[in-house]
Amino acid sequence: MRVSFAPFQSELRHYPLSSFRHDAMAALAVALLTIPQSIAYSLLAGLPPAAGLFSAIFGTIFTAAFGSSRQLVSGPSTGVAILIQTSIADVLHAYYESAVGAEKEMIVLHLLTQIVLIAGLIQIGSAFINVRKLLQFVSRSVMLGYFAGITVAITVNQLFYLFGVPLPPVGDDSIISKVIYFLYHLFEANGFAFLIGLVSFSVLIFFRRTLKNWPDALFTLIAASLLSDAMGHKAMILGDLHFTEGLIPEFTIPLIDFRIINKIFPAAAAIAFLAILEVFSLSRNFSARTGQRVQVNQDVFGLGIGNFALSFIIGAMPCSGSATRSALNFRMNAQTRFAAIGSGVLTAIIIYFCWPLVQRIPLAALAALLIATVPTLTNWQEVKLSFRATREDAWVFILTFLSCLIFSLDIAFFIGISISIITFLKKSSEPHLVEYAFNSKGRLMVISPQADVHRKIRIIGIGGELYFAAADFFQNAMAHIADDPNVQVIVLRLNNVYHTDASMCLAIIRLQETLKAKGRYLIISGLTEEVWHVFHRAGLVKQIGLDNLYFTDESNPQFSTWKACLHAQELIHKH
Repeated sequence: MRVSFAPFQSELRHYPLSSFRHDAMAALAVALLTIPQSIAYSLLAGLPPAAGLFSAIFGTIFTAAFGSSRQLVSGPSTGVAILIQTSIADVLHAYYESAVGAEKEMIVLHLLTQIVLIAGLIQIGSAFINVRKLLQFVSRSVMLGYFAGITVAITVNQLFYLFGVPLPPVGDDSIISKVIYFLYHLFEANGFAFLIGLVSFSVLIFFRRTLKNWPDALFTLIAASLLSDAMGHKAMILGDLHFTEGLIPEFTIPLIDFRIINKIFPAAAAIAFLAILEVFSLSRNFSARTGQRVQVNQDVFGLGIGNFALSFIIGAMPCSGSATRSALNFRMNAQTRFAAIGSGVLTAIIIYFCWPLVQRIPLAALAALLIATVPTLTNWQEVKLSFRATREDAWVFILTFLSCLIFSLDIAFFIGISISIITFLKKSSEPHLVEYAFNSKGRLMVISPQADVHRKIRIIGIGGELYFAAADFFQNAMAHIADDPNVQVIVLRLNNVYHTDASMCLAIIRLQETLKAKGRYLIISGLTEEVWHVFHRAGLVKQIGLDNLYFTDESNPQFSTWKACLHAQELIHKH
């Protein structure tokens, strides 16, 4: 479907007043959950609290306005946050190691703006090339393995804040090295920070078990802040970090910096496609629950517009789909996209009046909040299913997960996608070959591969797509059949083939030339219209001969093969 540049117009003109109460309540509930989550994701990304809040405010508003889903709420997410942290840390370590203080802060903000801008442009472009079809090449096992890796990465990163252990030096980005560093420095833990973390966990568990629709994260942070005040702030709070002076956005005109694009493009691409996958998954999930017919390309376009808008704000994180806030929006019975837009507006209003209180939140409480959300990132039932389904799914999951532990997460993301594509190509490069023969009743029957076949006419049926990756497999299989001295005619049955390419055309020409040199023949039956056009343009019709090509008949799929076999018998008698 075409992407609309103003999908909100019809809802705006015909907005039912009966939906206002549901949308308003959903917007308030989502806003109260958004504030603590956004601050926690900022901490996870190694950025000031304002970074996640800007994303939650402006990203949510623009994505909801230009998307299609009524339930989708965007903003900062765990996967994107941790990718931002590792990506910027990698670039700083590799190219700006000597930068310190204000210079380092300016470089971080510049890198962040470039990543958000490029990610937004990639997403906008993806919406116009029908990215939904491209997403089909990323297997579920890859995403499960990647999010399992993110689960471990978040837990390891937040253990430093939860126990008050000093952070590892920049450059130790692999999860394994961080685990070793944490265990080695555990004796430096801060007991006050750990106590605040335990209290935060207790409050979270209480609210989630007894008051499920209450803003549990908000009450957790309030309790932790009160405890921190009572202890005299002996554990780190947000106010101890840099960039916590205020929440007034500073606007800029983003321009692509070609001097650093090669340094940050892989990270920006990984963030862009991870966010696309998250939005795709959430939109499809809520569409199945509500019956709304969502347009994935429109949602991706809205996401791209949201990130493009965020690139005009200095220090804003990229936005993605939020599973927890979208689920809350759904539970609160949001009726239209204006519930998500309203949550962004209410978040801005609440933060503007409560900003001094926000800076008193302990880091250990935010770490506890993030660790508590970790189990929801991975669907362990689907992981179990992947291990039970096929050996390939299990290995894809394991290799993607191990890549997350060994390499940085942006590299692991592309490794996982590469594994998924390689697995797909491996399976599709071996078309299904079946040998047939006509029985006494004139019906095609499948011949067992173990049967000792020595016939003058061999009918070989091919199923699957015949393209360059299958050329070698096809040639080897046909060469083995052509070596049989009894064979006089090979009939290729292509009823189940709808696409082919130049490599397969060359392979068929070579087969025809090999048979012709030995005084034998090649006949093709079951030709579809799509394959016929490729054969005609490639010159196969002239090479093989029009008399040796037979179109498929959908009403009687075996008829073209029967005619091809009659013609094969005529050729044998003439020979």
